[in-house]
Amino acid sequence: MPTKTSNTKPAAPIKGAAKTTRGIVAAPAKKSSTKPATKPVTKPAAKAIGKKTVIIARIDVGWGNSIYLRGVGGGLSWDVGVLMDNLKKDEWTWSCPAGDGPITYKFVRNDAHWALGPDHIATPGETAISVPQFPAW
Repeated sequence: MPTKTSNTKPAAPIKGAAKTTRGIVAAPAKKSSTKPATKPVTKPAAKAIGKKTVIIARIDVGWGNSIYLRGVGGGLSWDVGVLMDNLKKDEWTWSCPAGDGPITYKFVRNDAHWALGPDHIATPGETAISVPQFPAW
């Protein structure tokens, strides 16, 4: 007796599917809707955002005179003074964004006459208040 043969062809493999060891075609894997884990972004330690270093001189230098600031840090220079803002007859202020390090400074009357005593140091993000003294005219 002759054996029956089938005229049907084996099913075509599914696109993207992997074959198993028994020749059975598996369905393609579903894509995950979750994103792969990503490494968290770390930011460097924030500087004192929005903070300022403020230097205040409490002295009345007389009408027509001004107080300048010289030093290092916060954009200051020992060579050229920066005019301080006169808020009251005996209060002069200057400020800058808080930086990485301290500001070393000295007051100078009319950007020509240095205050007596040692240099002052301001801590970043803090307010430093001084009462400078100058030599007599």
